[in-house]
Parts: sequence; C-alpha cells; structure tokens
Amino acid sequence: MESIKLYLRDIKTLPLLKADEELALARKVIKGDLKARHEMIKSNLRLVINIAKKYSYLGVPMLDLIEEGNMGLMKAVNKYDPEKGYRFSTYAAWWIKQFITRAVANQGKTVRVPVYVMEMLMRFQKIKKQLTQSGKKIPQLSDIADKLELPLARVKQLNEMASNISSLNAPIGDDGSSEFMDLLEDESSTDALTELNRFLLQERIKKLLDKMDERERRILNLRFGFENGTMHTLRETAEYFGITRERVRQIESHCMDKLREKMEVQDAVAIKRFKDEYRKKAKKALRVEIKIIKKAPKSQKVFTNGTKVKLKVVEKFSKKKYQKV
Repeated sequence: MESIKLYLRDIKTLPLLKADEELALARKVIKGDLKARHEMIKSNLRLVINIAKKYSYLGVPMLDLIEEGNMGLMKAVNKYDPEKGYRFSTYAAWWIKQFITRAVANQGKTVRVPVYVMEMLMRFQKIKKQLTQSGKKIPQLSDIADKLELPLARVKQLNEMASNISSLNAPIGDDGSSEFMDLLEDESSTDALTELNRFLLQERIKKLLDKMDERERRILNLRFGFENGTMHTLRETAEYFGITRERVRQIESHCMDKLREKMEVQDAVAIKRFKDEYRKKAKKALRVEIKIIKKAPKSQKVFTNGTKVKLKVVEKFSKKKYQKV
C-alpha cells in the first residue's frame, strides 16, 4: 500500500506531452534514440495507472497490474508509428489493456474473487449503468435486484464491493491532485465478499442439482444440507434410502465429480465471455479517424490533409491490419 502511494507521488510530477512534443519524440524513438524512448515511457505512466485501477477489483494485486501495464506501455512505445495519424495514448491504451487482461486471465485460478463473483459484479455495474442512462434519477437497489433476480441483501453487498472500485479515485497528497487506491488493502468488505461467495456458490449448486435425477439430488441434499442446512452422516443417509453406506459414498462421489465438471465448464464459459468483452473494448479503443490524399497499396499509404475516413481493426490482438469502413 505504501509503495503504491510513493509511486503515485513520484509520477504525478511528470509532465504530460503535447501533441507536437509527442510526435517529435516518437520520430526519434523510431531512429533508435533511447533517451526519447525513456521520455515517452515516463510521460505516459499515469495512463497505465488510470487503466490498471479499473481492473483492481478482479483480485490481481495492484502492483502486478501496474507492472504488466508498464510492460504494455513499453511495447506500445516500440511499435508506435506517429505517421498513422492517431495519438499515442489511443494506441498505447490497447497494448496496456492487452498485458493487464492477460495477467488477469493467467492468475484467474488464484485470485481472491472467483469467476462467478467477477461476472456478477460486471452484470451489476452494467445494469446499474443502463438504468442510470434510461432515467433521470439514480436507480434504486431494489430495481437492480429485480433485473438481476437476486435478493436485495445480495445486491447491497454487490453495491458495497462496486463502491470500493470508485473509491480508487480518492485524492492523496497535500494538494489532493493525485488519486490513491486507498481501498486496495482494505479488508472491510471481506465478510461481505465471503458471504456473497457462499450464497452464489449455493445458487450455482442448486441449479446444477436440478439437472440431476431425483435420488442423486436427495442424497446430496441430505449429505451437505443444501435444503435446510442440516448435514447427515453416511449411516443416516443410508438408512433413509435403505441402502448401504458404501453405496451412498459411491453415489456421492459420482455426483461430486459431475458437479465439479459442470462448474469447470461454467467457469470456462464465464472467462471466455469476460475475455470477449474486453477484446471488443480493445478493438473499439483503436478506432481512429485520419486523413488520406489518395488510394494506395496498404503498405504505401500516405496520410496527410484530405478526405476523412475511419479505420478499424480487422485482425486480433498482436497483428493489427486496417481497412476503410
């Protein structure tokens, strides 16, 4: 926490580049000027912070997000072509998000916030934004609960967790001109998160149990207390069904394997949906407007004053090709 605070205080004094300064430095970088490259990186460190803090609630440590984002920034400096006609920040944002989302995906099995909670938070924020845009008043949590089909108490917990994200904008420093992620190490929401995790996990299991046959569902309900919270022993369950304890154990083991497999599939789908959403955002971030004087082969296009057109990404991630819209 202290290290992030010191880092923010250091970079807040770094000046931002004007368009002409950025262009001059970028041209020097292409020629191999290491000093210009260092200057380009330093001047855009705040861009990394602004992007990284939007991913802080996904469970990856903020310092890791910043480190990955800085690597994306350095990659962008190396590959940026100022003659394309768009600002460096537009181009760099794509690479920064690339490296950060990759870190989130790679650490997805060890993060504190499970995939299904992450997905629920994203749904909560999306619906809240939609309701805010559609009406003149701030939407009530009860309205959001209806849309999510969740109890109001759970939506309140989601709202509390989402509030921690916006709290990343809290000012720091004597003049309050910088932002400090003062809640990154805050443990005040741990209980709410734990309870929410438990509730959502139970909801997932109940939905999966509905797809099992009657005996399997009843055995798991008795053994783990999904219905009334009372857990029964192998002997009690065996007596209830009139079978041996070993048979109960076999059925239970088989059912747990089925549950585990189905939940892994659900998580894989959730992660893919998460990646697809940010892939779309990455493409949108690279849509820029430039000017050209005439038609020419893609490798020989000259950009200067002339007709305004839009470019769009037509290939994924690492290789970026463009075509007229």
